[in-house]
Amino acid sequence: MALCRAPLSYAGTGGALVRQAKFAADRAALVFLARAMVPCVAEWARGPGRRAVVTSVPLHPHKLRTRGIDQAAVLAELVARRLGLSFLPHGLRRTTDTLPQGDVRVVSRTRNVAGAFEVRRRGALDGRTVLLVDDVRTSGSTAGECARVLQRAGVRTVALLTAVQA
Repeated sequence: MALCRAPLSYAGTGGALVRQAKFAADRAALVFLARAMVPCVAEWARGPGRRAVVTSVPLHPHKLRTRGIDQAAVLAELVARRLGLSFLPHGLRRTTDTLPQGDVRVVSRTRNVAGAFEVRRRGALDGRTVLLVDDVRTSGSTAGECARVLQRAGVRTVALLTAVQA
């Protein structure tokens, strides 16, 4: 991964905001988190010849129906807008309804997400630089699997931006 950034820690306010956004569909919390995220990558995203496209780590449709919001997709769209970059909704698709990574032991997290993603819009990403957005980074297994799938589909560079680091 070319870059891995998170402006906040999961401990304290950062985690509280993510939980509020994720489980209460709190749009104000998402806006606050996105505003905190942008400065972490602004210079990198606008670097020479870089003009990244922004996409998110997707939720499985079952989790989306349960929560009513895909918080990572909302964050990605807000970040893209603030950076003046293209937002690619549904660049990735989650093919497996995995266990929440926070519920899985660290040694099993990579196994939990292995093969759980596929690229939906291959042509839109070929040769591109992708800024992958998610709400929480714990072990990096989810982002690593997404990056692997994206690069296999022809993405040149993947960078990760999350709201919080656990």
